[in-house]
Amino acid sequence: PSGYYVSLLQETSRYGGPEEGGWWIHDRIVVAYQHCTTEEEAQAKVDEVQKLAKELAADSQRAHGEQCLREMDWLEARGLDADWLPEPDGPEHYSVHVTEHLPRNHFGNRHYE
Repeated sequence: PSGYYVSLLQETSRYGGPEEGGWWIHDRIVVAYQHCTTEEEAQAKVDEVQKLAKELAADSQRAHGEQCLREMDWLEARGLDADWLPEPDGPEHYSVHVTEHLPRNHFGNRHYE
């Protein structure tokens, strides 16, 4: 191979709709990448990028939880059931990959397209 790529990927889950018991859309987006000439060089960068991935995932989980709490407080203040609002999307997840080719973005099947 001509080198290796250390890539940070963001994985999102979005609620698509209630049809057929409910369905979710899963997307994977390349947030950042770095080209390395050797596998050893790439592996040396993995720990640094994994630390960033963990921080981003923790921030996303915290923000998701805070949004859910705000929505529940809003519903409670109005005496509404949780079903009154649409299903919330999930928090983002982050992962690190070392590959010989640059990963591509992947967008899940949108049943409505």
